[in-house]
Amino acid sequence: MKTLLLSILLFCTLPLFSQDIKGVWYGYPDLKTHRLRLIIELQPQATTYTATLKIPDQSDRIYTATEVNLVNNQLTLEFPDAGISCQGDIQTDQQINGTVVQDGYTFPLELGRKPIVFHRPQTPRAPFPYRTEEITFHNDEAGITLSGTLTLPQLPGCRKAVLFISGSGPQDRDNTFCEHKTFLVIADYLARQGIASLRVDDRGTGSSQGDFNASGLPDFETDAQAALRYLQQRSEIHPDSIGVIGHSEGAFTAFSLAARKEVAFIITLAGGGVKGSELLLQQRAALLRANGAKEEFINTYNQYMRQAQEIVLQTANAQTCEQKLEELFAGTPLAGQAAATTHQLYNPGKIELLKYDPEWDFPEITCPVLALNGDKDHQVPVENLIPIQKGITANGNAQVVTIAYPGLNHMFQTADKGLPVEYSDIEETICPKVIEDIVRWLMNI
Repeated sequence: MKTLLLSILLFCTLPLFSQDIKGVWYGYPDLKTHRLRLIIELQPQATTYTATLKIPDQSDRIYTATEVNLVNNQLTLEFPDAGISCQGDIQTDQQINGTVVQDGYTFPLELGRKPIVFHRPQTPRAPFPYRTEEITFHNDEAGITLSGTLTLPQLPGCRKAVLFISGSGPQDRDNTFCEHKTFLVIADYLARQGIASLRVDDRGTGSSQGDFNASGLPDFETDAQAALRYLQQRSEIHPDSIGVIGHSEGAFTAFSLAARKEVAFIITLAGGGVKGSELLLQQRAALLRANGAKEEFINTYNQYMRQAQEIVLQTANAQTCEQKLEELFAGTPLAGQAAATTHQLYNPGKIELLKYDPEWDFPEITCPVLALNGDKDHQVPVENLIPIQKGITANGNAQVVTIAYPGLNHMFQTADKGLPVEYSDIEETICPKVIEDIVRWLMNI
């Protein structure tokens, strides 16, 4: 669910340009960690074409090409605002075959005329037996206004509420990915069972102010604190009955809030139970293993990535970081990946994640905890439930429940291999049993 910088190179073998290329082209490349829909529209203008690009799985934004060149059979497009450039030849007026280059990695690409349409049967449809409000609240510490949706049951006696906290990357209030809206689906079910909820656009996303790319875990915690203060002021909600649901990296914020006694309960969805730097190594190993890599390669890869993460934490600027990584990676399986690794890790969000250790917070968490994980999760492996259970119960907290779900991935979808590339192809947004277990637990605390 991240902003991607793509370079698209399209190749074919026709000696002469004879096809009509105007109109809309659709691509759905397999980028190994995920799939992404690309929509390019070409329209003739004088002696050349104009071109626009949409990446609907990221946002509704339309990017306009600053350069469109067509020489013989070779087409070149430049979309600098999206970080995308295209070069290629046309196979036919119905198909273009080529490659996608993302952060230095190359993947196959086919462009055609048929739209890629998703089906999301769990997305709630009106009319609803509850009411919703579009709300805003202010984070005084950051000086920004955040926007969200408050869902309130029509049932009398609504007292309990949850705040949703998203994982890594800028997410909208519904935690939308590939037209799946996980938080909306959960909120709908909660409201039907008499539980209120607040979903919020991450800072710098949707209708919320702020700069997401300049922010990390401590900043997101202040956003959550501001949201909790808003909920506490609502007359429909008891101020001592508010908790959080944190997905993935959002679980770290949930742990911090619980340790500071700011919430009545926490629910973690695929939350890490180890230090952020270790969690990233676990994730890389799990993804490589699921893609068929041998253990020897995985161990070697992570040996260098462990050192790379330390360089990120100890280096004063990105340029120096990249230089040190080039030296570290020279002659290794990571050779040539210094720039990409710097781009991925040397930013406030990842640096704060690398530094965070939930063991700082576990001893102080005394509220009820529900921790959930799928056993086909390759981003936060299910084994993380063990340190969560052990770490929090060590202080005598007997209100910790962990559940491992067979066959579910990081998004709690029923999956085949559990790889992120499957997320968009699975029609199920979230396994119904997960939501039922959440509500059952909430009703009993």
